[in-house]
Amino acid sequence: MKGVILTAGKATRLRPITDCYGKVLVPIYDKPMIFYGVSLLFGAGVDEIAIVCNESDYSTFCKLFSDEIYSNRISFFVQKEALGTAHAIRYAKDFVGEDDFVLLFGDNIFVMKDMHTLLSKAVKDNAGLTLFAKEVQDPQRFGVVEFDKDNNVISIEEKPEHPKTNFASTGLYVCNNRAMKEIDGLKKSPRGEYEFTDVIVKYVKEKKVKVCPLPKKCKYLDTGTFDALLECSNFVKKFEAKNGLFGCVELELYRSGKINKKQFEKSISHYAKDYKERIMNSL
Repeated sequence: MKGVILTAGKATRLRPITDCYGKVLVPIYDKPMIFYGVSLLFGAGVDEIAIVCNESDYSTFCKLFSDEIYSNRISFFVQKEALGTAHAIRYAKDFVGEDDFVLLFGDNIFVMKDMHTLLSKAVKDNAGLTLFAKEVQDPQRFGVVEFDKDNNVISIEEKPEHPKTNFASTGLYVCNNRAMKEIDGLKKSPRGEYEFTDVIVKYVKEKKVKVCPLPKKCKYLDTGTFDALLECSNFVKKFEAKNGLFGCVELELYRSGKINKKQFEKSISHYAKDYKERIMNSL
């Protein structure tokens, strides 16, 4: 199973912070935002991850994931034009090859102890396309998912004035390989972009989309404003104080058996003493 993380958005609402670097490189408490998504995918059994990024962030990503434990596990692809989500995914086409893949919008953070288990089950059960949805108070801001009692998706609408449900699509999907082929055949939307939603709609018409409703105990964190970034950091801090370190990539690679103890200890050797201690206490 491959993973694709999209990170190339401009994040204009977070300037001047994002004048310096891309949104997913902004710290959420004690680690860059991108770590939460990468650790989730590795923890769920994904073997290799493609990160689609802006050209300006490419060198930073290479440095951030320069340790040898990421060799052959994380690849980077520069999106040269901002032409929509499906266009971004297409950069990872050769990387995905004939495999199924997990797609994640990199600025989405899910805080729950067994989130990787939930994702792993969705990967195992997926027969077409599975999307994760969370009940929210302001569904007008999101892609709204309507589904039946068996979790079959009936419809999905982008930012509707009159939402049919309060369930928002969270930017986390499990896709069979056909999704990549469907992306190749897309035409531009009225906005002049290639929309991944158009692929989902096609699957919905064929009744091949399932929804995985996230439980109430799962915190789906918004990172779109300055206040939201602060709230996210405070929430992660409280969660870690109670449950141990969360979103640590090295820890997930070690727990999943992808690296051995020697590699694990070497990879965290340059971290601050306090952070290293919290990693070791979380084993």
